[in-house]
Amino acid sequence: MDYYAISLFLILFVACGYADEFLFDQNYYPQWGGDHLSVLDQGRVVQLLIDEHSGAGFCSKHNFGSGYFRMMMKLPSNHSQGIITTFYLISTPVGGQATNHDEFDFEFLGGHNPMAYTLNTNVFANDNGHREQQFRLWFDPTADFHKYELFWNQYHIVFFIDGTPIRVFKNNTNIGVSYPSNSMHIEASIWNSTEWQGPVDWSQGPFVAHYRGFSIDGCNYDTPNPEACHYWNADKDRNLSPEQQRRYRDVRKNYMVYDYCSNNPKNFAECLVDFPTEERIQDDMNNMGFDSSSNSGGMRTSTLRKGAATFFPSARDAFGYIHEEINT
Repeated sequence: MDYYAISLFLILFVACGYADEFLFDQNYYPQWGGDHLSVLDQGRVVQLLIDEHSGAGFCSKHNFGSGYFRMMMKLPSNHSQGIITTFYLISTPVGGQATNHDEFDFEFLGGHNPMAYTLNTNVFANDNGHREQQFRLWFDPTADFHKYELFWNQYHIVFFIDGTPIRVFKNNTNIGVSYPSNSMHIEASIWNSTEWQGPVDWSQGPFVAHYRGFSIDGCNYDTPNPEACHYWNADKDRNLSPEQQRRYRDVRKNYMVYDYCSNNPKNFAECLVDFPTEERIQDDMNNMGFDSSSNSGGMRTSTLRKGAATFFPSARDAFGYIHEEINT
């Protein structure tokens, strides 16, 4: 089946309302955890469980060079302090060492109740990262599934929650900033780190996370030529729309609790270019002794290999900008 035949298939598939009905084993496979990973609902849902013996994780079957990657997630509802639930893209081969690699990720840090979750986002670009931005969620992430999305092309990486952009990392290679350029696969996991997040109260466990929506809309990276994956670089994919920009500003103003650019702007050239004026002002006020409750202490970078999707090219041309899920 050639590219256009697959695209037509996807158009019909999306139009019929089944875009997220791909089964787990079509695009993913279990990576680690043994019986701590369960495939439920005839392959439509995956359950990851962690107890004092093991966590679990899965990964996509193929690598990608750009695209739009989404996952529906429902997080553990117990007192989950110390538990980390993830969804991310990474260039390191499965089982390899994460050194000078590319990665961008959602990491949900558990708390003493469902509304105490912290979302940690990070970007690694041929280095060790340290580009954390953290958010409090404006909903209970344990009560139902929510959609977490990563959009990646040659211009920017955008993090979305339920269609709302919460973070943008631009391609600033023109000023010497590294930008993810290696092929990457998708990984998802549940794990814990005493060193990073403190001890877990295992009497509250086991801790269970659920995933669904296993479709992938990305460029299958099966060539050493990066330009083969520049399909996502149309004008409409280079910037947020005005409505997206408004929602982006609102989320960051009301729910962002830590920004590496506020903490160490001189250490990152992109901060001096992309750091919004209003955040610079707030940072100056904090440094002068005003209320700094909007910014928590810095986070220690932590990466644990938490592996690879049958390729279905995009049906974007039939529907315009893919972020139609945005609710106004």
